[in-house]
Amino acid sequence: MEQTILPVESIQERDVDLILLEELSTSNSFCEWFIRELDLPNLTSVNGAWRSISAFGLGETDILFSYNSNDKKIFVLIENKLDATFQNEQFNRYLKRADQYLEKKECDIAYAVLVAPKLYCDNQSDFENYLTYEKIAERLEFIGNKRNIFKSNLLQIATEKLRRGYQPINSVPVQSFWHSYWRYKEENYPNFIMKEPNIVPHNSDWPMLYDDSLKNIVFYHKLGQGNSDATFRGFPEEVEFKIKDILPEWANFVKHSKSFSIRVFSGTIDRTKDFNEQLENIDRGLKNLERTRNWIIENKSWQ
Repeated sequence: MEQTILPVESIQERDVDLILLEELSTSNSFCEWFIRELDLPNLTSVNGAWRSISAFGLGETDILFSYNSNDKKIFVLIENKLDATFQNEQFNRYLKRADQYLEKKECDIAYAVLVAPKLYCDNQSDFENYLTYEKIAERLEFIGNKRNIFKSNLLQIATEKLRRGYQPINSVPVQSFWHSYWRYKEENYPNFIMKEPNIVPHNSDWPMLYDDSLKNIVFYHKLGQGNSDATFRGFPEEVEFKIKDILPEWANFVKHSKSFSIRVFSGTIDRTKDFNEQLENIDRGLKNLERTRNWIIENKSWQ
């Protein structure tokens, strides 16, 4: 057959599930790489991987991966998304299942992570820890054998499928909330830069704010979580250590995959409900972001 003909017309989520399941079940080097990319505890041995695991009456985990990190047994609950939207409360059910595994002492540590195309990852605001199809495809291609190159091509077909068909769908109530939020920020917290909302999908839950004087730091107001985060991207490890050492008692340090945040809890907010009825928590969230911003500027010793 001609090389320009695709090996398959379309890839479904189930196909990607099986690719991940095979790699996590048969390749220790892939498992080690997978864990490093997600910035999880070092892998010392693999226990196994399973697909479509229903547990505790709290829905289904696409892939459950278990490994050991020295004397700790770790579960990684993987949600694989190609183009379908999240189900209602899907992320929270992942967290609840992880908590149940811990409570029943089936593992010592549990994580919920997302695997999806980069475009999907960039347009969701539930999973802070994720790995893109593109990264996995690059890894498989890097190994270089014919089997992995074939699987890499399948992931690239899946990514292209999403790119061609992706059309963000505006949610009128969420868009209204975001416009009210943006106007309130402009009037009361002008030091922050925020793009005026245009199309706002239903799951958009993290307004992003910036300060031009603070490069590579993004301020997130994570509405549903109730967290006000200043997220540092691309900083060396020594900066993490310095900030941990001098962090004020009113803030927490949170490590993400390839980034970290200074976090303050400000109260949960529902983007689908009336803006004015939640103004107290909204203002508290913005106030905590400004407080964190001012602390960062005043404590430049971490640079």
